[in-house]
Amino acid sequence: MGAQIVNREFVDELYGEGELYSAYGLYERKAHGYKVFKVPLNARFVCPNWDGRLSEDGCAFCPSHAKQFTYQNFREVIDKGFTEQIRHNVEHYKSVGAGEKGLVYIAFGTNTYAPVEKLRQILDETVSAHEDVIGFTVGTRPDCLPEEVLDLLGEYRSSGYEVWVEAGQQTTHQHTLREMNRQHGLAELIRAVDECHAREIPLLSFIILGMPGESHDEMMETARVISAMGVDAVKIYPLVVMKDTKLARMWEGGSYKSLGFMEYVNLVADFLEHLSPYVLIQRLSKDCGLEIKHAPEWNTYRNIVTPMVKKKLGERGTMQGSRHKLTLAADELIPLAEDKPGEFYEELKAQRKKKDA
Repeated sequence: MGAQIVNREFVDELYGEGELYSAYGLYERKAHGYKVFKVPLNARFVCPNWDGRLSEDGCAFCPSHAKQFTYQNFREVIDKGFTEQIRHNVEHYKSVGAGEKGLVYIAFGTNTYAPVEKLRQILDETVSAHEDVIGFTVGTRPDCLPEEVLDLLGEYRSSGYEVWVEAGQQTTHQHTLREMNRQHGLAELIRAVDECHAREIPLLSFIILGMPGESHDEMMETARVISAMGVDAVKIYPLVVMKDTKLARMWEGGSYKSLGFMEYVNLVADFLEHLSPYVLIQRLSKDCGLEIKHAPEWNTYRNIVTPMVKKKLGERGTMQGSRHKLTLAADELIPLAEDKPGEFYEELKAQRKKKDA
């Protein structure tokens, strides 16, 4: 646990060029030598937290219309195929200058929750749909990655395709996972990271800030924990109160209050400072239309939030990893003097400051 798939030399180059955090898109351009775009694909996968496998209630923040996705819908989509959809979208993104090559993003639902033979059918069609598809990224739950699925993903990775797993962890704290009815813990993510890395597959984790009952320290601890685990990338979102959810009922009853705009901006800046500088940042907010949410009232679109986070880091004179620390440094492994610990500590700080200058 702890070793990433991310190429740290590319990340160091980004910081050398003045970036304040390790942006995923810029990293991909360095890794490939060209700009890479994502092609979204909705194969109507079902979720075990809705269909009764784990629960019939879903996560507290997930709208109940997700329950309309059934295995019958899923099979109909697969039987119909989606090659033309992928081809059309790849050509569209290329025509508007989004990039040269594409990764198909299999999103919406739990996209490994299906028989392995069906997953193979989907992935075979995905990578063969267009010559400019260089691989795929699959969104799923950390508890829906059995050995057979991991081995299947590993086959595509071994064949030269770029493969990412995006695991919706949301938080590392058990009391929050229980409150949100996630039906999994942290152990599942630890295993997912290790098993993906064993197959040279990078793993991204979704993290939500502003969960009910989570303190600032707990949110920062999530940054430290996923850093120590070797998570390769993150998408950071504010907790959005979607209509027709358990969370909406909590919000309406006054037991949950959503984050304010600058409160969230400051939280993201804090989170980045506590995160390892080598965890790639794919998103800093959630694109969500005002018509489908109750709160927050401010616009959560990333194109609005991201510049403000960069500005906040600039004002502070900080960057991703500024406060990331998991152990004492070697030069700190000196027991403080018993007689004058305060003076000793000040002298030690002065020595370190001189050394860093």
